[in-house]
Amino acid sequence: GESGAGKTENTKKIIQYLAAVAGNLTADGQHGKLEEQLIQANPLLEALGNAKTTKNDNSSRFGKFIKITFGKTGKISGASVVSYLLEKSRVTHQGESERNFHIFYQLIAAHPNKEKLGLTSTGDYKYITDDSASVCE
Repeated sequence: GESGAGKTENTKKIIQYLAAVAGNLTADGQHGKLEEQLIQANPLLEALGNAKTTKNDNSSRFGKFIKITFGKTGKISGASVVSYLLEKSRVTHQGESERNFHIFYQLIAAHPNKEKLGLTSTGDYKYITDDSASVCE
């Protein structure tokens, strides 16, 4: 699909829908642990694979195939990311007005133990070219 056509948003909505209609619910009507993990995995994958480009501030720079399996009762029984294709060249080089993957900025801005990990500020890293836009997204 075209850039900005809504592929990522559609995937999120489908996962939420499947968790709602084919998920296991707890006694108080909440999503079960597996369904919650499935819903929460997407933001992590996006942080690892999305970056700012000249056309889109949150552009997917990766491809993934999410396999959701169902048990005999029709309930979700498991899920996995079958393939993960990443625009590896973005790690070492970004175009004019573009950024590296969001995860780098997020770790530097908000990791609770960043000093312990030796993380400093975005301007200290050659692979983060756009220090002026170091706001987490």
